[in-house]
This record gives sequence, C-alpha cells and structure tokens, in this order.
Amino acid sequence: MKSIQINAPFDVVILDEPIPTAGPAEIVVEAHVSGISSGTEMFLYRGTYPNFKLKKWPQWRDYPVRPGYELVGRVVEVGAPLRSGGTVQALESLQPAAGVVVADSSEFQVGDRVVCLGTHSQYVKVPATLAARLPDTVRDEQATLAVLGTTTMHSTRRLGLEYGATVAVIGMGVVGNLALQHARLAGAARTIALDLDAQRLELARAVGADHTIQVGKEDPVAAVLRYTNGMGADAVVEASGAPGTLQLALDLMRDRGTVELLGWQTTDPTFMFGDLYFKEGTIIATRAIGPEPRLPYAYVRWGYDQSLRLAVQMIADGRLKTDFFEPARFSYRDIKQVYEQIHRDPTSIGLQAILVWK
Repeated sequence: MKSIQINAPFDVVILDEPIPTAGPAEIVVEAHVSGISSGTEMFLYRGTYPNFKLKKWPQWRDYPVRPGYELVGRVVEVGAPLRSGGTVQALESLQPAAGVVVADSSEFQVGDRVVCLGTHSQYVKVPATLAARLPDTVRDEQATLAVLGTTTMHSTRRLGLEYGATVAVIGMGVVGNLALQHARLAGAARTIALDLDAQRLELARAVGADHTIQVGKEDPVAAVLRYTNGMGADAVVEASGAPGTLQLALDLMRDRGTVELLGWQTTDPTFMFGDLYFKEGTIIATRAIGPEPRLPYAYVRWGYDQSLRLAVQMIADGRLKTDFFEPARFSYRDIKQVYEQIHRDPTSIGLQAILVWK
C-alpha cells in the first residue's frame, strides 16, 4: 500500500508498506479520500512546529511524521471487540454513577463506509473510538469535515455559552465557519464573522452568520460595538492563528467576557495585560477533539468517540452544514506538488484540499 510521510522540512515522500491488520477494538479502513488540514500539515511540512525543537509536548516530537487525520473509506477488517457486555455499574452508594459508554469494534462490519482519524494512506488501522459509520446521505467530501466538526463541537462546549449570547469568530476558514455554526446551535442569539476575505464572509452568511465584518475594510471593534449596543461580544473565538489576533479578540470582548484560542498560534501571542485586567476577562484554549473515551459519563459526558458520532449525525441531519463549498481535489500521487502549492499560496486551494485514493 501507499502512505505519505514527511521525513524533514520540505521533504515529503510516498512509501510502500504492508497493509496493516486489526488488533482488538480496531478496524482497518481502505481510503477513498483524505482531507488536508492545511494549517497543521504546513507547520509539519515547513518544520515550524515548535515541538520539533522543544520536545516538550506529547505530539510530533521529531521527524519522520505521518500527516493527516480526516480520512473516509470502507472497512476491510474488524478486530475482536474489547467489551465484555454492559457498562461499568455504579457502586451501591450515594456517589455519582460510574457507568461508561464507549465505542468498540463490534459496531462495525466489513463494507461499512466510515470517517476516521487516519493519516494519509491507502489503508489505515485505527481504534474504533476514532471512527464513525456514515449514512448514505453524507458524501465522502462532506464526511471529512466531521473531524473538524468534532474539534469545534468540543471548543464550543469549552466556551460554556449562555443562551442568547453574542459570539464573534475571527477567521472564516473551515474551522472558523464550523465554530460559528456550533455557536448558533448551542444557543447564541447573535453571531459575528470576521475575516480579511470577502468570499469567506459570503460563505459565513450562507451558513447563518448574523453579521460579517471585513477586517481591513472597516473598523472591527467599532462594528462589534455597534452590533452589541456598545457592550462587546460575550465570547470571541480566535480561529485564524494569525499574529495579532489575540489582541483584537480582547478588544472585541465585553467586560468579563471570554476569549478562546481555537486556531494554533503560528507565533507566541502577545497582548496588553491591562486590556485583560481591566475587563477581568478570561482566555481559554481548546485541545483537539476533546476528552478520552471510557471516562464515567457522570463526570465527563462527552468522550471524543461520542462527539464524532454526534458530528456525523448533525451533518446527516443538515444541522451542521458541510456543503457550503467545493474542496479542491488532487491525486495522492501529487502530494509533493500539492504541498508546494499550499506552501506558496494557501488561498489557491480554497478552503480545503482533498486527496483521492481510489
């Protein structure tokens, strides 16, 4: 089989490898398409991910790395399930229930079409907790966005929105667009989209943004104050990762509001501490797709396995819109040219690039 690997900065190769076999609670998936996450994959390709030098965090400490985490395909092998039957029972006491709900390989059959957090490869082996079955109504290209739909679902839960809140989102790429949609679904009465690009703002309006602000064409702080009767946004989601946007987010936030860093910051963010202090604001981060599975639901309601399944369901129901744009499609064989194109001009591929494996 063919797999994509980054050996060093600007050195991406296609490997020949044996097809993996499924272990307990795992499945093997033959790829149809895989989505390129430009932000993540470019800092791996360029070598700018700080952990290559720091070796401080658990993910991607050194080369080589296997990029990709948005794969859609069909199940070709199912490993033995781990579940012995039933959930963990609560103790006979007044303590919260200790029950757990967790995905297992018994949910899958050979031939099922699934989305999974698999790397760019013709065949991938993944835990059942990192895959979800797809209904026939959801196209492959739409399904790749279920992973980022899970990421932004978790980020929305982290915000702890009050019903009726005003949420501003900086950066209307795929992540920002999905974050804005989730904010509306979570009860935000007013959503405000900010971006430099007019076309991306049109797409934000298409999925329900109440107001759009083209940064550089109008004063974003004045516009947000106008839309909020001078108060500012209850929550501001920074989804671009661009330098200087944390300060902008604080300027848009109301007194005692919240700023969430959803986009990976390409440089160490800076801001005026007085703006945070005198507003008594809160800055939070959000990490990937959420908590691990197998935690008692009385304490952690949503493990990432259950969130991924919910994201697929919301796409199928039309509540989470993933058909608001057409991705650029490329053969996996052209990965070197695709990465170079994104490196030179990220806007040239539109919102997302898809690698085709079949």
